[in-house]
Amino acid sequence: MILRKKQESKNTRRTLHYFWTATKKHKLLLIGSFVTTPMVHVLRVLNPLLFANMIQIITTETSHEAMIAAIVPQAIALLGIELFKSYIVGPLRLYCIWNLEIKTLYDLGNQSFEAIAEQSMQFHNDRFSGSLVSQVNKFLGAYERFMDEFFWNIFPVILDVVLIMSIMIPRAPLYSLVITIFMILFMMVAIIWTKKIAPLNKHEASVENKRTGQLADSITNISSVKSYAKEKFESQRFKKYQGQVYKASYNILIADTKRNLRIDTIYLLMNVLIVLFMIFGRDTFGLPIATLVLIINYSGNIMGDLWNIHAVFKNMNRIFGDSHEMTEILDMEDDVVDLPGATTIKVNEGAVNFNDISFQHYDAKTPLFTNFSLGIKPGERIGLVGISGSGKTTLTKLLLRFADVNSGEIDIDGQDIKHVTQESLRKNIAYVPQETALFHRSIADNIAYGKPDATPAEIQRAAELANAHEFIKDLPQGYDTLVGERGIKLSGGQRQRVAIARAILKNAPILVLDEATSALDSESEALIQSALKELMKGRTSLVIAHRLSTVASLDRIVVLHDGEIVEQGTHQELLKKDGAYARLWSRQSGAFLD
Repeated sequence: MILRKKQESKNTRRTLHYFWTATKKHKLLLIGSFVTTPMVHVLRVLNPLLFANMIQIITTETSHEAMIAAIVPQAIALLGIELFKSYIVGPLRLYCIWNLEIKTLYDLGNQSFEAIAEQSMQFHNDRFSGSLVSQVNKFLGAYERFMDEFFWNIFPVILDVVLIMSIMIPRAPLYSLVITIFMILFMMVAIIWTKKIAPLNKHEASVENKRTGQLADSITNISSVKSYAKEKFESQRFKKYQGQVYKASYNILIADTKRNLRIDTIYLLMNVLIVLFMIFGRDTFGLPIATLVLIINYSGNIMGDLWNIHAVFKNMNRIFGDSHEMTEILDMEDDVVDLPGATTIKVNEGAVNFNDISFQHYDAKTPLFTNFSLGIKPGERIGLVGISGSGKTTLTKLLLRFADVNSGEIDIDGQDIKHVTQESLRKNIAYVPQETALFHRSIADNIAYGKPDATPAEIQRAAELANAHEFIKDLPQGYDTLVGERGIKLSGGQRQRVAIARAILKNAPILVLDEATSALDSESEALIQSALKELMKGRTSLVIAHRLSTVASLDRIVVLHDGEIVEQGTHQELLKKDGAYARLWSRQSGAFLD
């Protein structure tokens, strides 16, 4: 329990650190907010004082002319204060605070996106994308609410109490003492119960993020849900997460009700105090009418301030609960980072070497690769084959530095990829993954993703080489057609051809194809093989394929099994060996049907 409280306290401090670091960049607006807020509240506290003075003049001055002479300056001052507050300093304060929030939210939004985007693939594989979206939105909303609470409630309450007490202590010391005791009691109750409710708010934010992730997961895979008639199953699964949110919210409701009962008791006692001062103030304590008027006005202000503080404590729990998980991400140290002084890779020939590498997935019991070595000559076309789990895709991810090797090194043209920037490394590799996911943008935007300045002619040429132009031109808007979320409007084969066109247009010296033709029918594959052959000319190419016809014409085929090379050679050489590759080829060529 003590450890958890320390962790929560640390997380709150880190959240405040990120809020402050982003806010202080906008110094002029921050200074303006801090200057105008006290000005508004000094004027706010002066109003009741001038009003009380006017009442004192009216009730004590016997001469009408003297009363008018004395009251007119007070009335003019009161009007001047209202005009200055309403038309000058008030709007200026609103502008400074609001603009400060807008600019800082812009910075925090960019920082949050960069923190998530720069995390490793392992980080993203372990999380719902919908949950990450929810965490960013909650973090930004938490900042906005925090600033509102500070400048519209916390800071003004402190100013009001200081100003009111400085006026009331000389005029009504007993009242000031008693009201101070009540304020201290109120704050103690509010703080104690805020600490009790804080873990409940963090838990509620956590289960809400999980619910959002589950909702996004079900909707993203709605075709699978419907094709397997699993609507009721997914509904029941979602209800489970809904139940967790309900229970968390209900626990907060009960705790908050208990806190409110104690707060309301203090409020009741404060009201009794005010009534007693109104009854006995003049005769027992000799307080003038003006002071009694101030007691009524300022007591109302203080009680309103305390109610605001009560709401502030409730909101602060939600604020730090909502920002908790995003703060953890901002604090997270990525397991794949650019080393200090990392250089820009220079790929002239494209030789790739895996030198005695060892690698173990973080959730695996045993290493996948142990002292694994594979050399690829400049421009050599290599096929990687083997049963699922043999390490084919992992090799390509290590080359792209989606993960780092535990030992050994991977070098390109003699440059250890750990010592170059990830950006420059990946700019020199054209990668077509096994599961092609497109952006919900136009087909042209998707093809040009690796070369944003590509001309329409270049985009069309890449599509033609990928055998994609024919289906694209038949779409309603052609290359301007939006493909839907993750490319859902296109078939699997069409998505892969768009992805291949993207790789063709990128024109990188190293090419990685991970099952790039798996979703193509035989006719489309035959048409695209010549394009891929042309694409691979002069480029170092790694081609992963379960469909062996894709790699049969490559310079060398490497057969993997359990992270080891069991065979390698050309297609004909491997067939003559009558080993693992020959067995795979025999099964795919139809022998397994006998």
